[in-house]
Amino acid sequence: MKKIYVLISLLFIFTGLLPADNNAVLKISALSGEVDCSLAGADWKPAVLNQALRTSDKIRTRNGRAELLFPEGTTIRIKESSLLDLVNIQCAAEKQNSSFKLFFGELKAKVTKLKDGGSFVIATPKIVAAVKGTEFILGTTNETSDLQVLEGIVALHDLLREKEIFVRENEKANYRDGLLGDPRNMEPGEIQGFRAGYELASLRNERSRSLAPGNDTDAETKEMKDLRNDLAEVKDRSNLEDKQDLLERISDVQMGKTAIDMHGYRVRTDNYVLRPLPNILQLLNITKREGGPDSGISSFEINDTFNKNLPDNYMDVRIALHNNASWFNSGTAPEYWLLQETSAIRNPHGDVIFDNVILNTPQWNSTLSTPMWEQPFKEDFSINGNYKWTHKYDYNFTNGNFSEYYINNATTPVTTYSTATNPLPYTVSDPVKTADGGILFKDTYGDNTWLEKYVYLINDAGVVQPLADIGKPTLNWEMIYRAPEFGSNSIDLIVLPEIFNELY
Repeated sequence: MKKIYVLISLLFIFTGLLPADNNAVLKISALSGEVDCSLAGADWKPAVLNQALRTSDKIRTRNGRAELLFPEGTTIRIKESSLLDLVNIQCAAEKQNSSFKLFFGELKAKVTKLKDGGSFVIATPKIVAAVKGTEFILGTTNETSDLQVLEGIVALHDLLREKEIFVRENEKANYRDGLLGDPRNMEPGEIQGFRAGYELASLRNERSRSLAPGNDTDAETKEMKDLRNDLAEVKDRSNLEDKQDLLERISDVQMGKTAIDMHGYRVRTDNYVLRPLPNILQLLNITKREGGPDSGISSFEINDTFNKNLPDNYMDVRIALHNNASWFNSGTAPEYWLLQETSAIRNPHGDVIFDNVILNTPQWNSTLSTPMWEQPFKEDFSINGNYKWTHKYDYNFTNGNFSEYYINNATTPVTTYSTATNPLPYTVSDPVKTADGGILFKDTYGDNTWLEKYVYLINDAGVVQPLADIGKPTLNWEMIYRAPEFGSNSIDLIVLPEIFNELY
């Protein structure tokens, strides 16, 4: 599915006049519940009533709602679990030229009639819309966008498919499965329900309809022409200035998703299964974070090198290998086996957790109660290049041990291995539930350093969910790693579980 840009005019109406601020372009006129703002790219902080907002600011609603008021009377009411980016705000009583991005969530806008030369557009991941003076509701997820027009007319444009439609009063349209559908009439009950979902106790004086039933056709034609011009300008800007950004957004939908992490920063996360060489399989998770101390690209990758080129059904080989399905009760040597497996977890600061396993040719172990094929191996685990432990396995060890562990790069094993105890060169603490709804796993190593791994289940708005909801397809894992070698840094990943759930 292709991820497409949207631009739409947004605004609403509400009570309470704001004190004069000659530098302000719009203000928060109503608040309830948890609402945050990021001003000029700074960290998220709780929103404040009457707070001024400008170009490049963002507003995020968690378990709350907010309303924005513009100098000429336009208003935007934002529902819970929404993120709105004020991309370019040129808003004054005499003229409005503004654009927004609604990354996810839902809002209702009531836009006053724009003067000649004015424009009001909003971007979602799916459609492009333009408004001259309209009341409408817009909602979007990572997969769909929905529009309901309560008053006036909205022009929608599918940027990649070159499709343009006009959605009039009491009509709705949506973007589904890569397609922008045609407008459809809404039932009276639907209209009433949509309005009721945004009602406030008191409202500012509402303007009269710009396109009330019975208006002459010429006026409507002019408005439609103006909207087409706005959409054309948006398209031109995208082609000339934002082409790379547009391609990135298309990539978002084809290979991953855009969401918010639990700290309130926008992230793009992608899962890949790649074959850089015919005998190498790479699983790659990328987290690209837009702000905060871990802004930039973090990654989690697993690289498997096999003994020979993989078949077309290479995923079946990988799954069978990790489930040991091809190694049990078979007198024939396995056809495919690993020569090397490396795992690396990285952050933008250069910190890395690295695990490297070198494997030998499979050997038939007849000493086991159930003989099977096994591979001698050596595994090294390090953090920022500092070795924490080494694990060697070979049932032909002359000392009678199958498995030996070493602290760092020592040449003497930690202790003698037996079937009753499995001595490790580190201490594994029992998982602990954290006060903020996650789970903490902690290993302490032989050099008295440690590694903490915090695991959270979050939704696309970054709100931590009960761990009992694991398995819901709309939820994500956020994994945060901390170690003394990282200093004040951390490795913070958003992982889409689909690929990894299939393999482990």
